Amino acid sequence: MRCLLYTLAQWTWGLPQNLAGAALWLCLGAGPRRRYHGALAARWRPRLAGHGCLTLGMFILLDGTQPPGELDRLLPHEYGHTVQSLLYGPLFLPAVALPSVLWAARYSRRHRRYAARGVRYTARYPEQQANRLGLRVTGDEPINW
Repeated sequence: MRCLLYTLAQWTWGLPQNLAGAALWLCLGAGPRRRYHGALAARWRPRLAGHGCLTLGMFILLDGTQPPGELDRLLPHEYGHTVQSLLYGPLFLPAVALPSVLWAARYSRRHRRYAARGVRYTARYPEQQANRLGLRVTGDEPINW
């Protein structure tokens, strides 16, 4: 019942990001696909360096260049983004996705500088919120890189 409510909420309140996520998931998702607390996860091969995992709505694309054990540690964080989709609804794309993409690009360009200062990727919004929500909802400890 919980999975049904999750899916219904994603496809109504979170329709824009789910349409985009479904298209990307079907086109780019490769390898084993699986469910994770109602979300759908698949591996993909990012074409550009620094483009790892991607979550839109209930669709999670995991960086296929990562070892399988590492992917399991990324899932709770990425699931946190699916919860953000439920919380923000149609505002998810400008309020979460855009800041997330901008932060990921900035962090990957300045990774060495941030690492030297002890700044983690998950230290900023919306990544920090995704970690907290992923832990709260799944009970699985998310990666804290």
